[in-house]
Amino acid sequence: MRLAFRQLGKNPSFTLTVTLVLALGIGATTAIFSVIHAVLINPFPYHEGNKLLFVGSNRTDQPGSQMPVTYPDYLDWRASAKTVEHLAFAAGNSATLTGIAEPVSLRNAAISANTWPLLGIAPELGRVFTEAEDHVGAEAVVVLSHATWQTHFNGDPAILNRPITLDGRLYTVVGVMPPRFKFWAGDCWTPVDLQADTDQMRSRIMRMDSWVVTRAKPGLTPEEVRTELNHLAAQIALAHPDTNKGVGVEVRHLSASVSGPLRGPLMLLLSAVAMVLLIACANVANLFLARTSARQREFAVRAALGASRGQLIRQTLVESLPLALLGGAAGLGLAAFGLDALLALLPRDAVPAESVIRINGPVLLFSLVVTLGTLLLFTLFPALEGSRAALSHSLQEGARGTAGVRTGRVRAGLIIAEVCLSLMLLATAGLLLRSFARIHAVDLGFNRENLLLIPVQLSESRYGGSEQATTFFENAVERIGTLPGVTAVAASTGAPFANVNGMPLVVEGRTYTDVNQLDGVIFSLVTRDYFRAQGLTLRRGRIFDDNDRAGTQPVIVLNEAAVKKFLSEGDPLGQRVMLGAPDHLITPGMLPPGMDKFQWATVVGVVQDVRYFGQQNDAPPAAYLPVRQGFDYAQLRRFMLLVVRTSDRPTDVIPALRSVVKSLDSDLPLGRIATADLLAGELLQGTRFNTILLGLFAGVALVLAAVGIYGVVSWNVTQRTKEIGIRQALGADRAGVLRLVIGQSMRIVGAGILLGLVGSFALAHFLRSQLFQIQAFDPVTFLGVVGLLSAAALLACWLPARRAAKVDPVVALRSE
Repeated sequence: MRLAFRQLGKNPSFTLTVTLVLALGIGATTAIFSVIHAVLINPFPYHEGNKLLFVGSNRTDQPGSQMPVTYPDYLDWRASAKTVEHLAFAAGNSATLTGIAEPVSLRNAAISANTWPLLGIAPELGRVFTEAEDHVGAEAVVVLSHATWQTHFNGDPAILNRPITLDGRLYTVVGVMPPRFKFWAGDCWTPVDLQADTDQMRSRIMRMDSWVVTRAKPGLTPEEVRTELNHLAAQIALAHPDTNKGVGVEVRHLSASVSGPLRGPLMLLLSAVAMVLLIACANVANLFLARTSARQREFAVRAALGASRGQLIRQTLVESLPLALLGGAAGLGLAAFGLDALLALLPRDAVPAESVIRINGPVLLFSLVVTLGTLLLFTLFPALEGSRAALSHSLQEGARGTAGVRTGRVRAGLIIAEVCLSLMLLATAGLLLRSFARIHAVDLGFNRENLLLIPVQLSESRYGGSEQATTFFENAVERIGTLPGVTAVAASTGAPFANVNGMPLVVEGRTYTDVNQLDGVIFSLVTRDYFRAQGLTLRRGRIFDDNDRAGTQPVIVLNEAAVKKFLSEGDPLGQRVMLGAPDHLITPGMLPPGMDKFQWATVVGVVQDVRYFGQQNDAPPAAYLPVRQGFDYAQLRRFMLLVVRTSDRPTDVIPALRSVVKSLDSDLPLGRIATADLLAGELLQGTRFNTILLGLFAGVALVLAAVGIYGVVSWNVTQRTKEIGIRQALGADRAGVLRLVIGQSMRIVGAGILLGLVGSFALAHFLRSQLFQIQAFDPVTFLGVVGLLSAAALLACWLPARRAAKVDPVVALRSE
């Protein structure tokens, strides 16, 4: 080992080069693994978190579908299920916290009391609520998150047993959870059964953001849980055919449900950094081959003194160990430094709230294993070659030594591998880049310029009726419209990227015999200027005006997708449609409270399509109703979005907007105010994340491959100095030497490119699901990356070839 450290000091440039190359590969691999460990391997800090199961409803006739679970269904499952422990219910909603300096909207998770023993996390302060507190009529209690406690109550330990006001109702704080506990992304947790007497909670058809979490009993599998719950769902369907016919149960691991969308992209990134690491190892192996070649005489002397081949290999490994550890340590530092940049690129809200991405014990262990693995990879060939040399041949070599034909073949093979892996990475990055460009160019169907979307959630305690809620938003629209810089403003129950509601749509004159015949549309209740504020183009007919109010003939505006799906025959204008269901198909719980039937509306206009769910999804059928004619349903009307279009920078009017809302209701918090451009950009964060990182890794691979080619060609030129001198002495000109060196080197590169194309075609097959309007075997991409890699390789070959062409024959012959 002392010899190993002396070798490091004798050749600092070699030590620095190897350390930097290894640090790039190990650092990138460690950084990506830290994300994978936090998101996919250990995302939850709960008791037996890897065994937690996510349970949702589905349509038995639509495999893969998923729906929220209704509270009555959950109660029936809980009463009869025998295969699970602690069948827990969780529903996400918002709650307005008042009584503090500024009202704020919190993410409130209404959960069943058995959630606490299921998760097995003790509170930091106080206690959690009990089964006795989880029922209608009990005292209202709440458990706060650590962040809520610190942010809004200054971390005051006296918060326990203090009353706070949520949505106008007093709750007693009984506990505070530790920092990493963020179940259901909650800011606070309240007993779900406190809300069990509401219309929505009693309904078997009105589905909110509510799901079930559980764990199979010891010895049982998720498949057995799924079988039992589906059997219970079938029994419920027999008892309640109007609401539960065709409703089944979907069961999967909670980690897969929460982190599943990131699994594919993260594994792709891990594969990419593994390729970068292999390229780095090939580069370092080439450097070690050159050093081993120069030390052939030394190895021969050791062999002559009795060293066995195993001892020579062990010596090479031991000498390389400090370099590997230096590279691993530098890589770990690079990973820690790069994590902040990596986290900044991660899509907003894509990572589970409980996940903590950091360099921890498992990540350190992974980094150590990778470091030792790279040690074997980059020293294997040099150690074998150094120990294989024949003693008699080696002792006859000059002091400088040569690697021989076999070593040259090994070095060529390493270059072929580098070029192959680089091309695969470049092709993958190129496909994703072209796909991202296509996605970015998609027209969303409305004008995003100078557009603000402001979600507003009114509290039920203050705005119990739909008239109160509607009046608030009409007043807000009127006052905001007078602000300087505002050119159009409207309120809507739905908007692209923000919120959607769906209902079946039926056409007058058609026969419907079963609810399964009904197809749905996205619908929004909107104020008069919505289409102008949102930037939608009218294709036919008219938009709403002041005459479209309560008591007048109900009207409706459809988008082109809805017309194509429901009214493709004949003129859609003047036809009557209904959001809902015919009288004979109405089932209990389908009608909003206060309504005895759905109403017909006349189609008066057709507007352009809008891609509600982002650039990669087609525009869904959509319908728009005047807010004064739409469903008279308070819960629907209490959440609306203010759509504000400005003449200049939309962010300039935000302070004035806040003042208007505060003047209407001082206890009302505004949701996140965002521009349409920002929201549209956030939809692309996942694709942008993959594209940027893969492009970065491909760039690193290209540079490493070029450096490796340069090193091998330079080494070849050095070894062939005498041969080049003889060729020139016999009449070869410099151009001929250039052609010789570059031609032989590019043949090796060409072999790598051919293998890389085969690998790229195979890899492209698995990329199909991540590409948009781009073929997996896109010729432009493959021609481009082949040209780029060939140009980089040609430059890397030309530099040492030019040096070879300048060799003085006399000097070359004398040097030997």
